[in-house]
Amino acid sequence: MFRDFSRRKFLKLTAITLGASTGGFVLPQFALAQDDAPFNYVQDPENPTDLEAEHLINIRLPIIAEDGANVPIVASLENHPMEEDHYIKTIRIYSFTDPVVSKGRFTFSPANGMAYISTQARMDGGDANVFVVAECTKHGLWAANATLKVSLGGC
Repeated sequence: MFRDFSRRKFLKLTAITLGASTGGFVLPQFALAQDDAPFNYVQDPENPTDLEAEHLINIRLPIIAEDGANVPIVASLENHPMEEDHYIKTIRIYSFTDPVVSKGRFTFSPANGMAYISTQARMDGGDANVFVVAECTKHGLWAANATLKVSLGGC
């Protein structure tokens, strides 16, 4: 799945979405119209389809982080099955406003029972968008984002 998807393509599509401040991941209409659009996302989190509800990424962040040295991040997909032929393979966390863009890559197997991670990441001061990308073995990449304010940078 990731072999056909370059870092350059990811950065280009994500740069387009940096202005998004909603709870869902937003792509412009021209990106959605392409057959090779790499991400799926929940269009209406309040009223998701069955497929979207299964791939709904829950992101928990503080609204304001007092210190950017240890910002807690929780990402999970509670409704997704973790069966041998259908499970969440990876969860990746990114913050493109930070000098260190990748905040973590977490690998899962059906033995995990649920795709859930809780971690801490260093963030620069100011407004930050945190993007979470989950890879489903059957339905490809699903993405969501959330925003927070960081009072002090973590340097």
